Amino acid sequence: MIQTIGNSFLSLGFSSKVNNLVEIKNCITGDNYVKVVPEYPIFSLSCIRKSDGIKEVFIPVQSGEIKNTQDGINKKLEVSYYSLYSEGRSVDIGAKVIIEISDDCSTRWNIELENRDAEYEIVEVLFPRITGIYLGESWKDDIVIYPHHAGEKTESPVEEYVTDRYLNFWRANTCFKDGVYYREINYCGLASMMWMYYYDNNNGFYISSNDSDFLVTGMRVETGGSQNPWMGFGIRKYVRIRSGEYWKSNPYIIAVNCEDWHWGAKTYRKWIERYLKFDNNPPYLKNEYGLNQCYNFKKDGKIMNRFDSIPKLFKKGMEYGLRHMFIASWNRKGFDCNYAEYYPDMDLGSSMDLYNGCNYVNENGGFVTFYINARLFDMDSDFYPTLGQEMAINREDGSVIVEQYGSPVKFAVMCPSDRGWQKHLIDTACWMVKSYGATGIYLDQLGSAEPYPCYNEKHSHENIGEFNKGYLQIITVLHEKLKSLNPDSFLMIENCGDIYGSYVWGNLTWNGDPYDEYFNVFKYTFPEYVQVNMVNPRTDLCGEEMVSRFYKDMERAILLGSVMWLGVTYKFDEYAELSNYARKALSFRKKLNPYIISRRYVDDEGILGISEGLKLSRWVSEKDKDLIIVGNCNQLAGGKIVLNKDKKPKKITCCDIEGRCSDVDFSFKDNKLTINIPQSRMLYLLV
Repeated sequence: MIQTIGNSFLSLGFSSKVNNLVEIKNCITGDNYVKVVPEYPIFSLSCIRKSDGIKEVFIPVQSGEIKNTQDGINKKLEVSYYSLYSEGRSVDIGAKVIIEISDDCSTRWNIELENRDAEYEIVEVLFPRITGIYLGESWKDDIVIYPHHAGEKTESPVEEYVTDRYLNFWRANTCFKDGVYYREINYCGLASMMWMYYYDNNNGFYISSNDSDFLVTGMRVETGGSQNPWMGFGIRKYVRIRSGEYWKSNPYIIAVNCEDWHWGAKTYRKWIERYLKFDNNPPYLKNEYGLNQCYNFKKDGKIMNRFDSIPKLFKKGMEYGLRHMFIASWNRKGFDCNYAEYYPDMDLGSSMDLYNGCNYVNENGGFVTFYINARLFDMDSDFYPTLGQEMAINREDGSVIVEQYGSPVKFAVMCPSDRGWQKHLIDTACWMVKSYGATGIYLDQLGSAEPYPCYNEKHSHENIGEFNKGYLQIITVLHEKLKSLNPDSFLMIENCGDIYGSYVWGNLTWNGDPYDEYFNVFKYTFPEYVQVNMVNPRTDLCGEEMVSRFYKDMERAILLGSVMWLGVTYKFDEYAELSNYARKALSFRKKLNPYIISRRYVDDEGILGISEGLKLSRWVSEKDKDLIIVGNCNQLAGGKIVLNKDKKPKKITCCDIEGRCSDVDFSFKDNKLTINIPQSRMLYLLV
């Protein structure tokens, strides 16, 4: 039997036979997104059998009572299940799926669970799981937005997600199980947000978790591949529901419309902004546009510089106009060693040498940020058996999570929701500010590496999925403590997370081209958050490929208004052309900064057309002219852009990366403004 719920925007058809949606109809376009009858139910539960610790997956088979009610414009569908099954065995867990809709294109979903079973504990809730869909007549023109780090934009994901590049990634890769190709990454870290979007030229599909508890959340996207073309989307919550307990989820939102991904970003932003606090950083940081990153003290057992070289390295950065000095590889045994023993490495000099170096920077118009890893403990450390092991995340079987990063060193992943690790990180950061004169603290991996549930019942957290709340506690407390020590202090993190961003100044955003990286997604959703982009020459590339990549990375950083992450003390020595361009880019970015900080980034909204080979970003203000930054890294001639404009401007000013400024030619007709773009790698327009 199929139960239908809908309005003038969309219609959902729920089948009690397959326990999932068999219709997701866009009433504007007439397209039913469900092209393949789902083989998987709308939810499943992972449960641990208490007698032996074995984890089993239980699914609904036979629905119980179904209610389809209406109160004015508000409609509600409730589907109850009295027991669940796994390979013929039943478990005494009751579930209710609730779908609500009013008078717009969004639907609100919840699931209620009652664990009446004495033998099992629920630990994972996969809900909702929507499968069997693609948009329009063909899946080949569909696009998916996925919240991996600062965002991915993948065309034809049905096809792309099953290619070797996605199957062979070392993280966030495509897996294959039970006939399904899937990617699933956890929030908040590897996944920066709790929303996904799927669209073509006519149809849009949005799914999000509006979870104010910010539990560890798996963002799942799946496909049958091009031989069995369909896409699926699901959301997994890591929450322990013990025998005798009841749990109701926070809302999930599924929307059907005719919009592109910007609609999804705005919708998610509207929900989450009530939980965020903006403008938490010292005002002077708004004028920072680059930093001098120094990972060249001790690495892989080799000494490249000692602490008494800090003044020399700082002066080198100042030649580029970089007063912000970022110091890593300073700790005992150097980079990626002996975490979390954050003491100055004796081969590099004394603690006083480190203080004197930082003091030189501070007294000569600069400031220092120190690197510390916020997540790992070296398992060979003398203190791991006595301290690290107690603070480590435990899997359900009691084992710890072990990670390696291109070296023999093995690290255990610490639990940020345990008070022991929280205190260690907070105290370490405060000590760096108080003792060595640091202004900034960089917490490596905090918004980048995967969050996990923790089953260690000796820890201070109340439930298994509080990883994100732990880090949020760390950065909020640390933010206040550092401010009391130095009002100019700030935090940085690796990559990004929506709930973390309002307490940090910089998000060191990276991913890699093979991942279809699209930093515009996070930037558009949170234009207030500062991205720091890596723009060093890629030494893993050679010749023209390296040069081309360098210009592209520079272009993207400037288009996004990012802070440039430059290793000018050791990355540019052999590349005079690139070094000269880096200086020009920094000067250009400095000139842009007053326009950027007084406007809001809106990606390419309002742009009607752009010549192939050009890229742009638009920044708007109610009081001033629009800023349009144009990238043309291949220096193509004859480029044009077309934008929507209410009236013809008197003139349009253009300045390029070479320092040339002039008025440009344009035409205006029927509220369409066509601008001729000069031939330059980077330029900006005031329109």
